[in-house]
Amino acid sequence: MVHGGLKVLTGADSPEEAWRSLIRPDQRVGLKINLLGRPLVYTAREIASAVTAGLVQAGTKGDRIIVWDRPEGHFRRTAYALGRGEHGETITGGEGYWLSYKDRRTGVETSKCGLLPVDYIPLTRTDVTINLPVLKDHGISGVTGALKNIAFGCYHTPPQTHDNCCDPFIAEAYRHFVTVNTVPLIILDATRGCFDGGPVPSHPGHLWDENALYLGTDPVAIDTVCRDLIKQRRAAAGMADMMPKTIHIETAASMGLGINELGRIELTTLRVCGTPPAH
Repeated sequence: MVHGGLKVLTGADSPEEAWRSLIRPDQRVGLKINLLGRPLVYTAREIASAVTAGLVQAGTKGDRIIVWDRPEGHFRRTAYALGRGEHGETITGGEGYWLSYKDRRTGVETSKCGLLPVDYIPLTRTDVTINLPVLKDHGISGVTGALKNIAFGCYHTPPQTHDNCCDPFIAEAYRHFVTVNTVPLIILDATRGCFDGGPVPSHPGHLWDENALYLGTDPVAIDTVCRDLIKQRRAAAGMADMMPKTIHIETAASMGLGINELGRIELTTLRVCGTPPAH
């Protein structure tokens, strides 16, 4: 699924060519996963492994890849093991913060919370980030997706960042992040989705198997498509629409971070099947 989708996204003839069109082998790569919803819904270990394997096949050395989420405690009750992965990658929790008022790369200037620091990993240990969020609703911001995985996963977030449905903090943080660390690829894990009870669901009945990955380069478009999926699932279950809470998506679009209109988003579906039965 990862390699097939990547070839469609880039137009490349092979996975290796696709990876090299996005990331140079000499770059240090961070894979920003999302583990908050564990144990019911989090970035599948198999996806992070497939991404790492593809990078290594394309020439990136395993020891230049970091698979991470903040904080380290989020790795409990998941399929991830801290330390070295099977391809030589580092699997670790976030490494803390250092804020310099003289170097604005170290933190985002927010409208309501002042200057908030970014984690050491994107600031000092990686050059590019592959964003690996999940498909999940959120009781405050409406949805969790590509934008929120960076904003709340890479920055120090005091309680005030949740004010006003997390807006404009999410958009401000993402806009700052791409000045620190480029994000050439988003692969949203929609193998399993959560339509109620997020960000930490406790009821298995509020999950469904979407059995899909969403690949793209536009975080706003990714989140717009996934917001619509959650809306449909909630409607089918007779639940209220969460869209009025998702104002951070519109704010991000107004900042030029992407497209938030379904009619303007090109969505290509690639169906990946197993071996057909013998006749």
